[in-house]
Amino acid sequence: MSTELIRQVGVLPDGVYFESKSSNDDCPFHIWKCDDLTEIYNKEGQRGLDREIVIMLCEYAEISGNYPSMERYRPCIRPGRALSKRSLDTIWQAYRNLAPEDAATIHNPKEQQTQAAQAWRQFQQDTHEAYRKRLVRLAARLTEKASRDGKGRL
Repeated sequence: MSTELIRQVGVLPDGVYFESKSSNDDCPFHIWKCDDLTEIYNKEGQRGLDREIVIMLCEYAEISGNYPSMERYRPCIRPGRALSKRSLDTIWQAYRNLAPEDAATIHNPKEQQTQAAQAWRQFQQDTHEAYRKRLVRLAARLTEKASRDGKGRL
């Protein structure tokens, strides 16, 4: 499984750009426009961009280097990853509590799952949704702090 290594992020007039590379790729860092984040930035502004970058950094990306555009996200990484770990631990503890015959149906279509497996799937979804909401609140603090400091953009 690879991790996206992100050096910099920038908002230019035509979109959101990253300087990054995959951890399992021998290619050097490269700059590229992220259309998905450009769309989010255009719709939601800095708050939406912060939210998505915090989610990335807590789930499948890392900061590489000490570039100023990424330093604003460092305070979110440790608490965000702790939230992620707690959520996953809670989900897997509930899974371990399933009877083997229920666990065996988890990946079946819903109509072929036991009631306990369906309940676990719902629990998994609810726990993940609650985790994401907490990450959103964590990321919102960045935008609020930047507004108070007079630094609205990257």
